[in-house]
Amino acid sequence: MAHFGLIFPPGTSHVTATTSIARELVRRGHRATAFNFLDVGELAMKEQVEFCPLGIRLHPKGSVQRNFELLSRMGGLEFLRFGLKLARLEITTLLEEGPAAMRKVGVTALLVDQGQPAGSTIAEKLGIPFVTVCNALHSDPDPAVPPPVTGWGPSKSWIAQLRNRAAWRFCDWAMNPLRRHVNTYRKAWGFKPLQSIYDTFSPVLELAQETVDFDLPRSSPPPQFHYIGLIHRTYAANVPFPFERLDGRPLVYASLGTVYDNQQIFRKIAEACANLNFQLIITLGSKGNPNCYVDLPGSPIVVNYAPQHAVLQRTAITICHAGHNTVLDSLDCGVPVIAIPVQTADTGIATRLQYSGAGEWIKLNRLTSERLSAAMQRIISEPSYKRRAQAMGASIKRAGGECRAADLIEQTLTLPDVGLKKAS
Repeated sequence: MAHFGLIFPPGTSHVTATTSIARELVRRGHRATAFNFLDVGELAMKEQVEFCPLGIRLHPKGSVQRNFELLSRMGGLEFLRFGLKLARLEITTLLEEGPAAMRKVGVTALLVDQGQPAGSTIAEKLGIPFVTVCNALHSDPDPAVPPPVTGWGPSKSWIAQLRNRAAWRFCDWAMNPLRRHVNTYRKAWGFKPLQSIYDTFSPVLELAQETVDFDLPRSSPPPQFHYIGLIHRTYAANVPFPFERLDGRPLVYASLGTVYDNQQIFRKIAEACANLNFQLIITLGSKGNPNCYVDLPGSPIVVNYAPQHAVLQRTAITICHAGHNTVLDSLDCGVPVIAIPVQTADTGIATRLQYSGAGEWIKLNRLTSERLSAAMQRIISEPSYKRRAQAMGASIKRAGGECRAADLIEQTLTLPDVGLKKAS
């Protein structure tokens, strides 16, 4: 049996994607340990994996939440700069403390979130194989599709492909500070420098939380790349919720994820729902205060957390910032989605949502309650949105989720040219 080390950014969706796959591997008799900051420990252990804290002195309890609160108030270049600063700190901690900690507990393979570029170097340092887990949209360069941070649709024209190539190069250039930071450690360890941030992806297995039907049409995915659909989380399944307050009106579920906190967006959503006499549920995440929303039109149900999948099974429309998990969970339940991208990274999901026919998206600077009401009316009155959402849901179920991911991991690690090696 293998002992998997789990490496990911400390954001909730990144933690739960990798640990949910690890939970299935543990169920099959393997062992899994997450290596991250103290704030991540409780959530990781809820997913039934072991936890080893790193950076205890520099990243005390509460530091991750404080940083996310700062990010939630930023936008544009400020958001990018601060995000890169935090990513550098994560890389430093992982590369300075991770190999010794993993060697000590006997890690024999790694599950590495695509968003953590230090993972491939740690695997090389330990002489063990690693798997890339794409919790967000996968970022393998392909001239047929734009990078996930753009809002472009697919096109076969040579001009579009030229634009896509340039955009992929720009995204790689934007990540140069992280690549260079990793390379300082690689040079010290006698490793060849990374030429691109894309070099940090696994050469043996990449798992994408997506499906071929929900993706934009790609020209040539690498042979190690596999779609696995929705990775099912369990941490929110038992959250209490006042289901008795549901009154039979068409239900709208609104969430801006666990980073954003924009009362003005929620107010416009509430106004639109009140105009149509729809019942609204708003989830705020850990940083919200339901008491700040008591005056919203229509008296929506406002909670910090909800058992998302159970609520979505009763929902007519989801409105969100195009968060990957919320969109896929909605489609898994056959629920059309209206996306309101808040950050650049959200637009890739919004583009795929509109391309699939399972929803629409409204730019934040064009958001009004009237536009939102009109979009909701179209989705309710036009059956094609529901049909396409259900088709995407069927595609998600066929992809296999964390069970299919565990199958692929076990198969790959038994290949003669991969093989599990003892960490040295």
